[in-house]
Amino acid sequence: MAEPTLTLKDMTQGAVSVLAIAGELDAKTAPQLKAKLDAIVAGGVVKIVCDCAGLKYISSAGIGVLNAALSACKAKGGDIALAGVSKQIKDTLDVMYFTKKVRLFQKIADAVNEL
Repeated sequence: MAEPTLTLKDMTQGAVSVLAIAGELDAKTAPQLKAKLDAIVAGGVVKIVCDCAGLKYISSAGIGVLNAALSACKAKGGDIALAGVSKQIKDTLDVMYFTKKVRLFQKIADAVNEL
């Protein structure tokens, strides 16, 4: 069985960081996402859109990282939104009740404009 892989790429659109997350987000790859999100917030950006169009799998560990980053952003007056979430990923987010805490958008531009 192949090791899970995660690719992260971020860019800034005004005061919002757009972070493209692709691959599998699980207990092995979650620390990679945590480090990236921590660095973005430490750099003073507290409005983040996670582009999940390339995300194939998410576990509770990945959701935990997103939840911690959401709390950190909100504590500083920011927010996190998710864009391009597939049905499979949304179903997992629903089971974990994360969709009650974070806003989902089909398009990145819509998420950026709402933050």
